[in-house]
Amino acid sequence: MTLSSNHPPSPVDTPRYSLQAPCGLPSPLPSSTHSRSSTAASTQIITVQDTEGDGYAGLNDREYREPTSIDSPQDPETLISCFSTLSVCSLPPLPASGKGPGRFPRLPPPQPSSTIGTRAEQRRIYLGPKLSDRATGGPDAGPLIDRFSCLFQDQYDCKCNPRGIVSLGVAENFLMQEECMELFSTALKNMTPLDLSYGDSLWGSRRINRALAGLYNDYFTPAETVKPEHIITGVGCSAVLDQLFYTLMDEGEAILLAAPYYTGFDRDLIGRGRVRLIPVHVPTGDGAFGPESLKSFEDKLEEVTKEGITVRAVIVCNPQNPLGRTYPRSTLLAYARFCEERDLHLVSDEIYALSVYKNDQFSQAESFTSMLSLDVERELGIDFDEARLHVVYGMSKDFCANGLRVGSLISQNNPLLLRAMANTSMLMKISSPADVIWSTLLLDPPRLKAFIETNQARLADAHSFTRGWFEARGVHVAKSNAGNFIWVNLGAAVGFDDAITEKKVFQKLLDGGVYIAPGSAYHYHIAGWYRITFSVPRDNLIVGLNKIESLLGLKMIDADRQSD
Repeated sequence: MTLSSNHPPSPVDTPRYSLQAPCGLPSPLPSSTHSRSSTAASTQIITVQDTEGDGYAGLNDREYREPTSIDSPQDPETLISCFSTLSVCSLPPLPASGKGPGRFPRLPPPQPSSTIGTRAEQRRIYLGPKLSDRATGGPDAGPLIDRFSCLFQDQYDCKCNPRGIVSLGVAENFLMQEECMELFSTALKNMTPLDLSYGDSLWGSRRINRALAGLYNDYFTPAETVKPEHIITGVGCSAVLDQLFYTLMDEGEAILLAAPYYTGFDRDLIGRGRVRLIPVHVPTGDGAFGPESLKSFEDKLEEVTKEGITVRAVIVCNPQNPLGRTYPRSTLLAYARFCEERDLHLVSDEIYALSVYKNDQFSQAESFTSMLSLDVERELGIDFDEARLHVVYGMSKDFCANGLRVGSLISQNNPLLLRAMANTSMLMKISSPADVIWSTLLLDPPRLKAFIETNQARLADAHSFTRGWFEARGVHVAKSNAGNFIWVNLGAAVGFDDAITEKKVFQKLLDGGVYIAPGSAYHYHIAGWYRITFSVPRDNLIVGLNKIESLLGLKMIDADRQSD
């Protein structure tokens, strides 16, 4: 570890501070020389109003808008605000004739005395013992949870539910189901009596930390060897991110991240940590991935600082979600320089690290580069405090198992952070079956290599098919080489460029039985873009694409191209 000038070397007799599993917590660190201040400030959001009238039958935003607490100018803009004018409810499906209301007609507005009103209304009429302000005063996720619960409960199945919703909007990978089921059924035979207890560590197990350290050392090319004591695990990356930012930041402090960005950050970081997420609108296209994009971060930091908002961290999602593309090394170094100069934490979300595939039409695509592989001081010739760098990774995406809930944090040079997170690590301790399953794969190098390579090949095939399908119908597809999805410009193909119509198209598709994710949900400032997940069974993918084609009136522009 090389310390910057802000962190003078410890005396020779100072003990080495590390988080050794399972021997207990390290001794407290000496007092930090950094001076930290906390400033809370409010940020207004802009709620889009429908001034053009009803673009589609039954989709009048002004008449049926369901208010939520996100409409308050004191609340930060989150995913909930993007979906606040959209409706998913558990009503009967369309009649066989196809006539009648849409699949999901809007719910009537809540009555003033309703017990199912807005968050503010619920707080006014609640007569029971007081609940905490921190839990009831933030963004109301209830409507969003209700909508997505109904979506998940009515998913398309060609045999069991042929009239259900084809989901092409959730980043799940179904391309390795047979391999996963075979692995899971055999791996559980490796459970031991110790797995029925609390195990041998409070923040994972020695087995999973050893297995993860091997994965990072073999596939992430770290500049410094990753050791088991550098790692804390949790029940998925959402839980890890929640605990991480709860530890890194105080309420009201802010995070900068390039937009469009993964919608789950809103849920993971705002709900409990109550921090602010500030989207940075970087240049579009290739410019979003170049070092020059950090100029937008500098401008945004200067802007929000003048407003009294304290920025404490930057998140970079690499490979990027929803754009599905890897960052070049030069840009990652630019992020590191920016964070060092501004004394910010740098969190790298690398959950799609091994879902990088070959795209024949994007030969200039960068291979995956982990933040762990950077030797900033050597490569840039500057001091770099490595205590500011934290990497998050999990098994949901690369290992096709969103439901097993295993995530991890790697922070190689900040034992105080790990010590603080260890205090609450039991709140996100992973289950022994999930621990055993993932450890079994990671500790079997030949099987691990085969799994990764097979998944990458199938992702490449599914990507090529889906990209070709859209391009054959005149829809522009952004360049990508990673992840489970593509970023498509339906607005240009259909003929709109406003956020109101973007949401109405979303609703029209949902009413017609296919779910895709609109760009506004990712805080994108250019209307018309959608994220399409392609890592679903091919038959389901074709059904969903055909629904999109029919509902939006897409036409083939090249008769030689086939849809299937």
